[in-house]
Amino acid sequence: MTSVAFVSIHGDPLASLGGSHHGGQNVYVKAMSSHLGELGLQVDVFSRWESPDQPAVEAIGPGARVIRVQVGPPEHLPKERTILFLEDLADWIHAFRHETGADYELVHGHYYFSGGVCLSLRERWQVPFVETFHSLGLVKRQALGSSDPSPTGRLEIERRVAQTADLIIATAPQEKVDLTTAYGADPSRIRVIPCGVDLELFRPIPRGEARDYIGVPDDRFLLTFVGRLERRKGVDTILEAMGLLMKERPAIPLHAVIVGGHGKDQDPADMPEPEQREHLRFREIMARNGMEDRVSFTGGLPQDLLYHFYAADDVTIIPSYYEPFGMTALEALGCGSSVIVSRVGGLKTTVKEGEVGLQFEPQDARDLADRIRFLIDHPKENACLRSNARPYVERNYSWKAISQQVAMAYQELLEEQSEERGAR
Repeated sequence: MTSVAFVSIHGDPLASLGGSHHGGQNVYVKAMSSHLGELGLQVDVFSRWESPDQPAVEAIGPGARVIRVQVGPPEHLPKERTILFLEDLADWIHAFRHETGADYELVHGHYYFSGGVCLSLRERWQVPFVETFHSLGLVKRQALGSSDPSPTGRLEIERRVAQTADLIIATAPQEKVDLTTAYGADPSRIRVIPCGVDLELFRPIPRGEARDYIGVPDDRFLLTFVGRLERRKGVDTILEAMGLLMKERPAIPLHAVIVGGHGKDQDPADMPEPEQREHLRFREIMARNGMEDRVSFTGGLPQDLLYHFYAADDVTIIPSYYEPFGMTALEALGCGSSVIVSRVGGLKTTVKEGEVGLQFEPQDARDLADRIRFLIDHPKENACLRSNARPYVERNYSWKAISQQVAMAYQELLEEQSEERGAR
């Protein structure tokens, strides 16, 4: 039985989703570890504790568990503080392995500072090191400019990890290009394996049933956004596009539901500072366009409720400035929703334009407005996109098939290193 140490310092697979700190990485780590466990691997996920009430060890599923690393205060830490604890985190994980007798055959890091921890563990344990970045600092900085909040040490760690990991699992072809051109990674050590989607959780239901659940009338053309309310997610682009459409065609019954972060009625003063800035920007855009009654903010919601929102909408919009993969697109498609996505990162290849969705230039509200107007004016074309959506993800993005690709990549890496040791 292959035993794997996942290191996902800030991506606890059992964390509650919907807030400003937890998102796609948490979903990926939970799904991947549990499906690898079902394939017969033993996966221990090391994630830093965020509360003294969390169990020290907690099962994820057969063959997979999360182990809370008790380093630093038992609370959420900003990334610029977490980066200060990398060697302490490696020491704790190494001690756990020694005390419990765990025998990991390889270590798999998730996100750049988990990769920094894995570099230390590889040297101590003499095992192969696999990395999945989930996000790349140089590309994010190009998209966000001076508003990028990443700590200064990020790029140095990313370069070191990219150039020395035994295997990098990139989730999209564009990520492989970025790793080789911007970071100097060896393309022969990069395997492109996409993210997956839970096809039992994200499923179609009758639209009327879904509309009743979320409380939006049938006569509204409904736009849905699901994600964290941070600058790079591009919610402002949706609001600006709605404003353009409402000025041009006031009779269009547009409505948007924004799922994530904090609710519309919460005082911004009680929100984390980055989200507070975004909410104030949203309110200014809505007030300027007279659309306060056209936008609903639900706040963060559990994953097992999201399918109602995808199934209820006319289209899901993913307007990110930067998106390494874009798991929300798969969730929406799994529920039979069409999607409009910004032409960035993994979204460029995940969403087949004209087959299951449309694409627009990032941060271009006029371009997005044109795509929304097209679907309003061409309901048959939108119905065709929606009918293609579920079969498309069933063919290409089931977690079972994706985890099998990762397990095969592990096996090939272990065999390759065994042969190299035998040749010495």
